[in-house]
Amino acid sequence: MSPSVDELLTASLVRGERVARAVVVTAGGEERALLIWPAGHTFGDLGWPRLNQRVALYAEQLFEKGPREMTKAFDLPDGTRVDVRFEFPHLA
Repeated sequence: MSPSVDELLTASLVRGERVARAVVVTAGGEERALLIWPAGHTFGDLGWPRLNQRVALYAEQLFEKGPREMTKAFDLPDGTRVDVRFEFPHLA
């Protein structure tokens, strides 16, 4: 059984790794999340393969510029637009 996004996020933070969490809230209220590490590795799924790629690339740019929480709109192939929230969690 593979770990959940939250389990992997916690494990990464405990190890001191920098990681971004990208979240899409669907119309039905379901939350989809993708974890992104600075080297471009990902875990999770936002529901659309191309969106996963675009979000991962954008998160890498945010790591380089100095990560900050923000929301960005992305267009999907079917013409709809989704808002993706970028978070950069850390242990308290």
